[in-house]
Amino acid sequence: MAEYSVVAAISTLWLAARAEGIGIGWVSILTPAHINKLLDVPETWRLIGYFCLGYPQADDSAPSLSGSVGSSARRPMRSCCAAD
Repeated sequence: MAEYSVVAAISTLWLAARAEGIGIGWVSILTPAHINKLLDVPETWRLIGYFCLGYPQADDSAPSLSGSVGSSARRPMRSCCAAD
């Protein structure tokens, strides 16, 4: 349950930050085992996320890595739940 509580707290932090004009980014290109070793934390600890938090220089309507720097392009949403 600890992981779910952490993710819920992150979601709340994200919403509160954006309401105050603070940007937050979830860095997802890290290797958890490498970060644990780098930070010298117990092996039983689990990395949930690494975040950048602060006032943005500019406000963009799309994520800065959207479709660039080797990231995946957005795919069209499937109509998996639409009634046929």
